[in-house]
Amino acid sequence: MAEEAQVVDRQPLPLGQNLTEPIYNAILKAIDEDADRLDLLLSLLHPSDIADLLERLPNQHRGVVLHKVPEDLLGGVLSNVESAVQERLLEEMSAEEVNAAVAKLPSDDVADLLQNMSDEQAIATLRLIPEIQQALLNYEEDTAGGLMQLETLAVPQTWTVGRLMDYLRDSSQKLPNNIATIYITDPTRKLLGTLSLNRLVQISDDKRLSDVMRTDPFTVLPEEPQKDVAQMFEKYDLIALAVVDKNNRLLGQITIDDVMDVILEEHHYEMMHQAGVSDEEDLFGSTMHTTQKRLPWLVINLFTAILASVVISMFEGTIQELVALAVLMPIVASMGGNAGTQTLTVTIRGLAQKKITSKNAYALLKKEFLVGSFNGLVLGTLLAGGTAIVYGNQNLGLVIFAATIANHIFAAIAGNLIPLILERRGIDPAIASGILITTVTDVMGFFTFLGLAAWVLL
Repeated sequence: MAEEAQVVDRQPLPLGQNLTEPIYNAILKAIDEDADRLDLLLSLLHPSDIADLLERLPNQHRGVVLHKVPEDLLGGVLSNVESAVQERLLEEMSAEEVNAAVAKLPSDDVADLLQNMSDEQAIATLRLIPEIQQALLNYEEDTAGGLMQLETLAVPQTWTVGRLMDYLRDSSQKLPNNIATIYITDPTRKLLGTLSLNRLVQISDDKRLSDVMRTDPFTVLPEEPQKDVAQMFEKYDLIALAVVDKNNRLLGQITIDDVMDVILEEHHYEMMHQAGVSDEEDLFGSTMHTTQKRLPWLVINLFTAILASVVISMFEGTIQELVALAVLMPIVASMGGNAGTQTLTVTIRGLAQKKITSKNAYALLKKEFLVGSFNGLVLGTLLAGGTAIVYGNQNLGLVIFAATIANHIFAAIAGNLIPLILERRGIDPAIASGILITTVTDVMGFFTFLGLAAWVLL
């Protein structure tokens, strides 16, 4: 029976077992007690798992593990670790160590690492990489050019399928690491078409590439925002996407692994900013560094809280006359805040997916107005009934009924308009919308409830 070829490589830990508690604890113990065992444990891990490990470790252990990572894995580890942790790891490395780490990395990963390098490290790395790869630094990080890798497989349209297959076999050591798509170009690198590997192996060797290639491939300009690139991959189920200049000359490609990183980063970015936390915060970073990242948002929140307090102080006499108002007014504000956040989230998502335009913005506002009115009506009725029963005061029930409806309407309008206005002014809605919607619903909730109470009850 003929023997079959086997390829053995470091593989990620099985799904569901990535750095389980026992594995993590074994590494922690080895850091303190057994350097040889630490070497063995790290040699068995995939670079992505080591990157995950470094993100979990406290600062004092990261340097120890970093200098134990096998040299052939170090580049992959650095390119997979979070930006904030990556910056700190690079501070632990010499320029020579960085050069050795990036030597075999794709050009897009090298360009990303350069953003966090010291001047000395960056200069040494720039000397190492070809001038053509340095062109990647001209593109903004959050654009298609910033995601692009220069390593592509481009062949002439005059080749046959058989010649291409021979080339792939003969040049296996020189090819890009990830080949999902083959690009067919003319002598000036103008993109003429594409051919997937899946399609390639199904075609007879005598066919010319010009006869079997896809002549209308998806392309993107290097200046396009990475959000738009991610949406193209999602919408059209792409594995790779050609990046071309205005003359349709092939510059490079974007692969699905980089787009997955973008999608995860965007989700992480929106989640962190809605909580008023920097998306570059290191979980185990220094206390002072974390404080500096969070304090500006808390200062902004302080001023918005003061504004709400000023509104309450305007009705101090009213509250003293009827203490029940102090008990009920947080309910009105809180419910409005939750309703506003719901509308806000839907609107921001619509903007991110480019589903909201000047043509349909009014229809969305009208819909959210009606949703806010109906929800306010239902919740206001429940609150009014409960208030009338508990406090034996029907007029107080009517006040909270009207205030709940009004604040839900304000919340719906603000949750819709705030992101649209910020987007129009070139401000990322994910950053500032959360604080603004809280301010609007608190101020309007307190003002309408206490104002109606002063008018109706006193």
